[in-house]
Amino acid sequence: MTKMRISRLVALFEQHEIDGYIVPSSDEYQNEYVPDCAKGLKFITGFNGSNGICILERDKGLFFTDGRYLEQSKQQLDTNYFQIFDLRDISKTLPSLISSTQTIGYDPELFTKQTLKVFEGVLLKQIKGNLIDKVWSDKPHEPDSEIYIYADEFAGETYASKLESCKEMLSKHRAEALVVTSPDSICWLLNLRASDVEFSPLMLARAVIFTGKAYLFVDSKRADETVKKARPLIDFLPASDLKDFLKTIKGKVLVDESLASISVASAIKNIENIPDPCKLLKARKNEVEIKHAETCHIHDAVAMCEFLSFVTGNDLSTLTEYDLGLKLTELRKVQPGYVYDSFPVICGFKENGAVIHYRANVDTAKKIEGNGLLLVDSGGQYLGSTTDITRTVSIGTPTAEEKHCYTLVLQGHIELSCAKFARGASGANLEILARKFLWAEHLDYPHSTGHGVGNFLSVHEGPQGISLKNNVPLEKGMILSNEPGYYVPGRYGIRIENLMYVKESDHLNFLQFENLTLVPYAKELIDFNMLKRRHLEYLHEYYQKIRYLIYDLLSIDAKKWFDRQTSIVTDLTTL
Repeated sequence: MTKMRISRLVALFEQHEIDGYIVPSSDEYQNEYVPDCAKGLKFITGFNGSNGICILERDKGLFFTDGRYLEQSKQQLDTNYFQIFDLRDISKTLPSLISSTQTIGYDPELFTKQTLKVFEGVLLKQIKGNLIDKVWSDKPHEPDSEIYIYADEFAGETYASKLESCKEMLSKHRAEALVVTSPDSICWLLNLRASDVEFSPLMLARAVIFTGKAYLFVDSKRADETVKKARPLIDFLPASDLKDFLKTIKGKVLVDESLASISVASAIKNIENIPDPCKLLKARKNEVEIKHAETCHIHDAVAMCEFLSFVTGNDLSTLTEYDLGLKLTELRKVQPGYVYDSFPVICGFKENGAVIHYRANVDTAKKIEGNGLLLVDSGGQYLGSTTDITRTVSIGTPTAEEKHCYTLVLQGHIELSCAKFARGASGANLEILARKFLWAEHLDYPHSTGHGVGNFLSVHEGPQGISLKNNVPLEKGMILSNEPGYYVPGRYGIRIENLMYVKESDHLNFLQFENLTLVPYAKELIDFNMLKRRHLEYLHEYYQKIRYLIYDLLSIDAKKWFDRQTSIVTDLTTL
């Protein structure tokens, strides 16, 4: 099927005078997760991960993705046509793969100036109209979900107050307008939500903010009169009017060119590039948001503990990875405030756990038979919070190697959880804490250690993160994941993930983390002889906190499971 689609695409090259065509996984809004109508990369290649980019040529395809998806891409792509590379090497790899005489086409709606930088040295040509659409006869319709209000009781701040914060940028830069192009920023800014993207309450729209008025470019029919009356400071205009509207603005216009498509940015006459002010404001969760996050994580922990009790207390041999994913979603659905999952459940048994963003298919999912590690990465969208947690457990008897590597990952996870750091420190300063026990044995993992998380928004949120390349200072209120791992392709995968938020430390000018996630680790996989005293103290305090907050909410079976998991560190005097 993909061969035929690629052949139809290649047939268009001659009329556009190109030798190749670039297809990214992102959409015109630069989203990581996109609606079905924007999944052109999946349509043309068969790859269904959230991050990838390919260059399709007549006789070969060059495919780039990050460490999470390298194993997956090898399974999903036609390797007779595609050559697969690590995305971080794209800039240095392309010159040897594309000759200086080749012309490569691209859709300016899907790229920003920043995302095109990796193609420096390649002869590029803008193509008006997406070529994938020309061969996609049954392309899904554009999303048109209902726009609804996200209550101030969950947001912790009114939309009017947030607009004032953005308008301060106009005064500071002596500008006439601010253009906001990221849907998650707009949803946060206006306290509005929709369901345009699966698993995320995003409203795909763009906004232009003036001192006296704000304009939202989205189909106004999607918002009823209640929504419009509740947002008197906003005028709704058709999405198709945006570029013509931008061309009429005579004064200076502020926009984040790393987020605005080339097509949108080129419509602005007098442009000044600034970071999207909503990103950092959104990342610093207020006290109301943190309170709701703590409450929602209690409910999420109940679902996870019930699930892990079921997994470790029953014969699973008649079930598959897919079945377990459905079971976990069922347990989340009954929790207060749950809306839907925050991403498809990643449930990988044995070798599938080494496929970092593995997604079980109902027809091909692996049965849970024999001994092996089960990796489960999941989360929920709740009114008030977005959750994300990974636990790895052993089905049957684990090997000494599996226990050893799990404990190395756990040690790094605990070290990062316990970090106290000077104000101004970034994720790049801290990531070694999560990797150091693995590095000591010349082991590593191919993904970053942590990402930001939204408030009933995107499960992956910037600008903060815990990675070797993220230099954004960590600030009070930021929520991040802590998820070191270790993967052996063809055998097993290990990942341990908690969400945590940044808070003030007891020491002046220092910050620290507080766990939001409240789920025990896999006792059967821990080699307690490897743990330092500080690791045992962490487990003791962490389990005491969990017991206090969720124990009484668990079923009898889940309580028994909890007691077994936490018993060895109940009393530190015995250790």
